[in-house]
Amino acid sequence: RSSSSASFNAAKKLTNQYYLVSKYFTYKTNMIPLIYEQQVMLECLYTKDSIAYGTVRVHNRAYEKRVFARISENDWKTFEDIYGLHSMNYPNDNTDAFTFGLHLKTYDDNTKVPKQINFAICLQINNQELWDNNLGWNYILDILER
Repeated sequence: RSSSSASFNAAKKLTNQYYLVSKYFTYKTNMIPLIYEQQVMLECLYTKDSIAYGTVRVHNRAYEKRVFARISENDWKTFEDIYGLHSMNYPNDNTDAFTFGLHLKTYDDNTKVPKQINFAICLQINNQELWDNNLGWNYILDILER
């Protein structure tokens, strides 16, 4: 009985569950002129549970390019890059779309869970890095507990 009682107690002690909520992201209307001006722009951002999905549009100035989301859970003391996958070419307006998925880490009971994730989008093209950092405010995902 003691072993089944111990496994029951272990099953009851689940780690807390967290989910992501987008903060300050707004969809832009008539964004093509903005893409030509900025070269890179977060077009779409939505969250489902502990995953955030993003679509990035870039001006198609060269065949070779990379897009990534640079994310930080600690106000940029450390960061990690999540590379986007090319998903669509729009020949009518000479833009490309890239998608990425940001998966929230699993936190155990001993880990201090951050309150939010900051991120910015980078386009690497022609030996340049061009950034969309939400006009200097960064994009923000709040981390909330269920």
